[in-house]
Amino acid sequence: MSELRYAVIGTGFWSRFQVSGWDEIGGARCVAVYNRTRGKAEKIAAAFDIPSVHDNPRAMLENEKLDFVDIITDVDTHGQYVRLAADHDLPVVCQKPLAPSLEEAESMEAYCKLRNVPLLVNENFRWQTPLRTVKEILDSGAIGQTFRARIQFSSSFSVFENQPFLKELDQFLLADVGTHILDVARFLFGEAKSLYCHTARVDPTIRGEDVATVCLSMENGA
Repeated sequence: MSELRYAVIGTGFWSRFQVSGWDEIGGARCVAVYNRTRGKAEKIAAAFDIPSVHDNPRAMLENEKLDFVDIITDVDTHGQYVRLAADHDLPVVCQKPLAPSLEEAESMEAYCKLRNVPLLVNENFRWQTPLRTVKEILDSGAIGQTFRARIQFSSSFSVFENQPFLKELDQFLLADVGTHILDVARFLFGEAKSLYCHTARVDPTIRGEDVATVCLSMENGA
């Protein structure tokens, strides 16, 4: 396969990690970046030697020769950019969470399906080496049949320092980190047949929840 050419929509905090990830695995090269604040796009372009910078996403998709688009914006803008890429017949990789609601996620999926455009959601926790090793051990049967498991995630740093907009989200923890943890549960133990969740907010300066306890009953009995 020849090297794929892609464009990034959104050059905020996570774009640096995303472009680095593509560079690390190889086979794809970022040839264009867009951000509504052009200066941010120029910084990422300079850091990764990306040849083309845009402050108009439609113009970028119309004028660049691309194989796919990587959307790394805030969740409320995912829908508009996914549909814009689909309108240009471009496969989409979209940052999680996919959408602010189930209805919007289903609408985005239907829009891309109608136009025969692949829509993928970016999820990376399940590919981390320690988690893949746990999966191999579970699948080997070395510890027998799993009937109960606990996955715990606690952050030791302030996520708001680099992403202050997270303080204003109506849904914070489950959307930001919960998507990772729930996908890890699916990766290790398969699909869930039921889910119960209790949330709380400890930090009074934020809008959404910052504590969540989720109980999953899996199809395999765990």
